Amino acid sequence: MTCVIMLSLGLAFGLASARAQEGAGAAQGRKAEASRPYNPVVPYDALIAGRAGSAEISFTVDYSGRAMLLNTVSATDAAFANAFMADIEAVEFSPPRLNGRALMSSLKERFDFPAQPKLDAVAQGILAALRQPKPAILSVDQLDKPLQPIRQPRPAYPWAQRSDSASGQAEIEIVIDRNGRPLFPRIISATHEDFGWAAATGVLRWRYQPPLKNGEKVDVRTTVTVVFDINKSADMW
Repeated sequence: MTCVIMLSLGLAFGLASARAQEGAGAAQGRKAEASRPYNPVVPYDALIAGRAGSAEISFTVDYSGRAMLLNTVSATDAAFANAFMADIEAVEFSPPRLNGRALMSSLKERFDFPAQPKLDAVAQGILAALRQPKPAILSVDQLDKPLQPIRQPRPAYPWAQRSDSASGQAEIEIVIDRNGRPLFPRIISATHEDFGWAAATGVLRWRYQPPLKNGEKVDVRTTVTVVFDINKSADMW
């Protein structure tokens, strides 16, 4: 009788272990899913020159759905890699789960930057102007009144800088189009390049009241400063 019970327990334990291993294998086969398609900033110099590029990035998604441990696998230029990494860090992921528990996930993603990005008519006109030696775009001091922001969500805090408990800031030049959309960010300065790319990525989510000149909607070029304070990093994705 004892042998039969021990054999039964052994079979049950073996079956449970096999099922656990099968479940773990299935979880390993699943990957974290991005909440939106990747849409990195096109590096300004490449945008103006109409130069295509690509970048492949490896990274880990943690239990909360944040990207970490980002590394460049390959890139036609470092700027393309930096732009793509900043966009990955700004994405919220859904990590895979096993028995209801979130798991960490390793990913490797590639993004191809076209020489001519798809733009609507307004953005095409602005880009054409920016490609001129002296762009015919208004400055903020020519407006009827100062720019009025509607929404300015905080940009994602760069993972490497958060890990180092580093604070910093970046100065970004952008065009606010006649509809209040920020377009074509250019990094003017940054205390660390990670902050520059994170800021350039983040400002594209901002929105403004349409700029006005003599009561008419216009496009305007301005410069904004984005501050990254490690003491407030919990508020920044």
